Amino acid sequence: MRHFSLTAFLNGALRPDELWTEIEAEVTACLAACAKGGSGHVILTDGPNTLVLRQHVDKLLAALAQEKLPLEAAAYIADALIMSDDFEWDDEAVAETLFFLSDESRPLTHIDVEGARSRLAAAH
Repeated sequence: MRHFSLTAFLNGALRPDELWTEIEAEVTACLAACAKGGSGHVILTDGPNTLVLRQHVDKLLAALAQEKLPLEAAAYIADALIMSDDFEWDDEAVAETLFFLSDESRPLTHIDVEGARSRLAAAH
């Protein structure tokens, strides 16, 4: 995934389906490696330091909730935002939401995504 593409998606300049077209093969390879007992790799190019705001995370949650991005993209994108030195988050609510999405200990559902979106909106 290119840093430029991810930030363009978060800023509304790149549609969810365009981001998915770019990362689908990476996500599939990552999931396949994990399913075989290995570890998947999140691929993200370097880019400028970017602050991730609540509105950015809400855009990700909305795309997942509205099925414009498949749920299997959630952990991959969240991991990219968490692990990259080029992204920082605005506040604790953003961090909590990203860590929630990156948790692959249970299958993510649309109900989970809606709940995360509600918690993000309600956080002060």
